[in-house]
Amino acid sequence: MVLRLSEAGIISTSLQGMMYGFSVLMFILTGWILLRHKRRRQTNWGVMTAGFTLFSLSTAIFAVNVTRLQEGLLDVGPFLSGGVEEYFSNISQPTFVIKSTLYNVQTLVLDAVVIYRAYIAWQRWYAILLPVVSWLGLLATTIGNNIALATPGSSSSNVFALQYGRWISAVYSTTLATNLTATGLLAYRIWMVSHRAADYVAADRLNLILRVVIESGAIYSVAIFAALVCFLSGSAGTFVALDLLCPLINIVFNMIIVRVGLATDSELSPSGSVGPTSALDFDL
Repeated sequence: MVLRLSEAGIISTSLQGMMYGFSVLMFILTGWILLRHKRRRQTNWGVMTAGFTLFSLSTAIFAVNVTRLQEGLLDVGPFLSGGVEEYFSNISQPTFVIKSTLYNVQTLVLDAVVIYRAYIAWQRWYAILLPVVSWLGLLATTIGNNIALATPGSSSSNVFALQYGRWISAVYSTTLATNLTATGLLAYRIWMVSHRAADYVAADRLNLILRVVIESGAIYSVAIFAALVCFLSGSAGTFVALDLLCPLINIVFNMIIVRVGLATDSELSPSGSVGPTSALDFDL
């Protein structure tokens, strides 16, 4: 059975709504963790700003998807010559271009945060040179992708046409490469610190951070790879994968902060001070 685009829109928006609800909880927990105990340490406003930006973009994308369902199924789609399928297949629709742009910005922000975390861990700019170059490639491909989508052509009803396909494939490939290289550098640095200083710092804490970094990076990488495979195979499932990536980006960003933060709370000493830990904890 072939999945129709209208069906893909309904399925993806419904699943996205459930994941968005979970991302709201994660966002609230992240804010609480970053703002608590602020008398003992300075709040990382950079991380707060990034988290708020990702959450706002995720909210905007979900709102655009709801609007697309309303227009496609009720207000616009039924009155087109090709019906609702014509609306959902037209990728030059303003709502689709807006959603694509918001997703691309969200991807750029998340990948920039992962690179920043790798830099904090290494404290050397040349250590992050490869992911930075990959991120610049991502920036270029996202610009090219959205220009192509905003320029109607003879194939504006086919997202898999060469005119758009090469850009979309490049966006998925570059964000996958950026995430893998930056996460790999970060994980390797944490492993090095944990291995060398196991007798002097809380190795269990570093091991927890290492696990969470690898898990979050793996989840996001697998999701990106699945979206790329769906797109290359010409499946309508690529629209479902795209919509699920949006709240997933917000969840992945918050995962490290929430899990490490809750672990820190459970290890507070009776005097209220945090036990031995790594300086990496609250910059991640």
